[in-house]
Amino acid sequence: MTSSIRDEFERFFHSNSMVATYKPMFLKALLDLGDFREDEGSQWIEEDGDNLIVDLEFVAARFIYYCHPLYYKFKLKQQFGIMTVLSYKIFEEFDVFNAKNKVSKKEFCKKEYKDARVRLVKDGISKTVFPLLLKDCNIYRPIKKSKTFTFSKDNALYVKQHKNQLTKALNHELSLFLGKFNNSPNIPSKLEEIQKRPNLNKKDSIENIKIQNSKCFYCEKLGKKFAQDHFVPWNYVYLTEKHNMVPACITCNSSKHDSLPSKKFLEKIIERNKKLELSAGYSESSMRSEWENCRLGYHGENKKLWSPKNTIK
Repeated sequence: MTSSIRDEFERFFHSNSMVATYKPMFLKALLDLGDFREDEGSQWIEEDGDNLIVDLEFVAARFIYYCHPLYYKFKLKQQFGIMTVLSYKIFEEFDVFNAKNKVSKKEFCKKEYKDARVRLVKDGISKTVFPLLLKDCNIYRPIKKSKTFTFSKDNALYVKQHKNQLTKALNHELSLFLGKFNNSPNIPSKLEEIQKRPNLNKKDSIENIKIQNSKCFYCEKLGKKFAQDHFVPWNYVYLTEKHNMVPACITCNSSKHDSLPSKKFLEKIIERNKKLELSAGYSESSMRSEWENCRLGYHGENKKLWSPKNTIK
């Protein structure tokens, strides 16, 4: 049995049949059948001899979990043009969703998200990926006239034992697909469930503050303590690099949050960077491109760029 599921996954990875993110996301959800916690959807799992009987709400909760940061945090498109996948539409249709949701599998298994899960199953998963994925990866059996399927315990053991490798492979497929129509850097890292935000090292932080004469980069207010702010927002670049870090006072850092600074600050940081010793990969043109790509693909082409309300004159 285990060799069979291995062969099916290999067949999927060689199929080249992706037209949306549904298939790899469905498979990522199935990987949890080997080691899910009781508060992460156990109410949708029943044991039946050598098989598990799984309700599609188990899968839907995980679709929401995977898509929430892509939609709210990273603002990644999932299809070309103006078409929006259903897993994104539910965020717009149901008031229970917002950018401040606690993003966890446990959270999206709660009763308050039931209507969204049912909508996703009824109008999305059950009509598209659920029957179609079997052509590329035949590892479950739909139960007729229901929104359930069987998954063998042998298969559950296999996905538990190989979860890390399979997750990396599925995220690779997702990143390749999303990269076709998102001009966004570091997509593979944005798909990881555990996401760490590194700080700028102390030496470079001190140097950045010294160059600014202990003033906030944005409002130029004198200070003793500064936040090290990602000039082009962290959620877009998803890297902490010296050329993109500036000292910001608490007021500016809080006000700017995840916005892109106005063009006058782009010119200012380019001039500032001429005073820093930076990696060989940095250039003025790359800084301009990063700012412009963020404006178009993340901040919003028609959205007002950020500037501090008060500046020292």
